[in-house]
Amino acid sequence: MTNEEIIKLAYELGSAVSGSDEIENLKRLQTAITQDKVAYDIIMKYQDARTRADNASNSGLITGKSEEDHLNILEQQLNSNALIKELMEAQEKFDNLMQAVYFAMNQAISGGAAGGCSGGCDSCGSSCGC
Repeated sequence: MTNEEIIKLAYELGSAVSGSDEIENLKRLQTAITQDKVAYDIIMKYQDARTRADNASNSGLITGKSEEDHLNILEQQLNSNALIKELMEAQEKFDNLMQAVYFAMNQAISGGAAGGCSGGCDSCGSSCGC
């Protein structure tokens, strides 16, 4: 098989993933988040606080108790918002799909068992057919 044929198949796989229920639901929820001011503000505040904490940590600075408390409060707000929770669940389902795709490709490359996995289905999300 030529490189061109492999790339064509990869493009077809990407097109199939782009039409999956998982990505459609994820896109729908991402749009809904941008239209929900409360949910969007919580996410932006959390991302900003997380970035500042990560930058401080990467610079060797110690995060203070007030910063940790602030992050914990924002995390609680994230987890208590129904739309954000739905988005996180949709993201997890999409991530599981992509992990299953990578797993299947790895099995094909390494000559693993066709149509199934030998090590339980936690790693592939039961999409391997075992």
